[in-house]
Amino acid sequence: MNKIKEMGIVLLALGGLISCTPVKAKPQPQIPVKKVSASKEAGQPRWTEVPGLKDEYTKYFNYFGFAVPENQLTSNAIMKGVSHQANCFTCENECKPDFIFNWSRPTSTDDFVAENGYTYQVPHSLAGFSRLDKILGIAKQNNMIMRGHVLVWHNQTPEWFFKKNYDGREPYVEKNEMTARQEWYIKTVLEFVKDWEEKNNDGKRIIVVWDVVNEACTDGNWADNPLRTSSPWYSIYGDDSFIVNAFRFANKYAPADVQLAYNDYSCYSPAKTRAICKIVQDIQADPQARIDVVGMQSHVSMTYPAVADYEKAVNQFLSLGVDVQVTELEIAFGGRLISQEQLADRYAKYFQMFLKNRKQPGRNGISGVTLWGTKDEVSWIRNNNDDMNRQQRPLLFEKEYECKPAFFSVLETAQKYSE
Repeated sequence: MNKIKEMGIVLLALGGLISCTPVKAKPQPQIPVKKVSASKEAGQPRWTEVPGLKDEYTKYFNYFGFAVPENQLTSNAIMKGVSHQANCFTCENECKPDFIFNWSRPTSTDDFVAENGYTYQVPHSLAGFSRLDKILGIAKQNNMIMRGHVLVWHNQTPEWFFKKNYDGREPYVEKNEMTARQEWYIKTVLEFVKDWEEKNNDGKRIIVVWDVVNEACTDGNWADNPLRTSSPWYSIYGDDSFIVNAFRFANKYAPADVQLAYNDYSCYSPAKTRAICKIVQDIQADPQARIDVVGMQSHVSMTYPAVADYEKAVNQFLSLGVDVQVTELEIAFGGRLISQEQLADRYAKYFQMFLKNRKQPGRNGISGVTLWGTKDEVSWIRNNNDDMNRQQRPLLFEKEYECKPAFFSVLETAQKYSE
């Protein structure tokens, strides 16, 4: 699938979740599309022929964005549309550790003096910086900012990064050595981006927020341990100290005006909400750590969660003194035959709630929204091996970036919004 990340779940219409593994189901009919604001071709207008969502939503949020994979970032035609509609993008994969390492085990190492004063061996270089350099240049060329996704994650991180001698066949390293490797990695990535911005963008930020830690909380109910245990990080640490450390190091090496986020899925599930709140409080308890944002991935469906339940989770996070960013939004129809007008109405309800809870002077709130994909055909849900999911139409554009009724619904929600 396009979004190559572990997503333990995709939302199902009946208030639950379905696995990303194939599910036996009868093929569902295609959803009919009503023609709206027909263009001269008697079809839907394309995304460059209509007002930009960013022009309406940046009145209320810091940014409006899309997730954009590398093969789209390098298309001038697609980036013309992306930059018309959005002022921010998130790389689907290219800022993740696998890509930063370029899937290459270190062939040589250097000395690194960690915060504990001891010297450890770390990789001599990060081969993926050539890719990141190119992507930062694309953002500058299109006058866009970025969300950095992600520094610390149990998935899409080389197994050898956690092992002795950087060898996947060896045992895990001890905590102190892993902490040194984590510090080195966060420092190296953040300083590369900062130096690039200084040299190439007059010091102005392109990456304005980093997902420091991604998907570290358990999906299930819990009593004492809110963490995902099927993780190399957890296997080495056995507690959330690796999360707190990550936010300490990010605070130490990131510019003060770059926001630091914890990002996860199903944040609106009560047990998950509680787990994330516990993690946020543990980070906040360390005076050397900083957390500014909870990122709510928001892979929602037509029926789950109820918008009111989502809003409850938003308010719980805001009560901790952090902002919320909607980081990976799409609305799946979960195998049900629905009209595009129903999808448009569902989008309107979510965006009405986002606007109601927007960040305002003197109080925390929702500060940005990112849609996870530019059109239906490249949605991570659509492009997997599940017959049901291959028929999903969860985004605002389709085909040749033609506007769906959901696009007009989202646009008009902002245009008509009044306090």
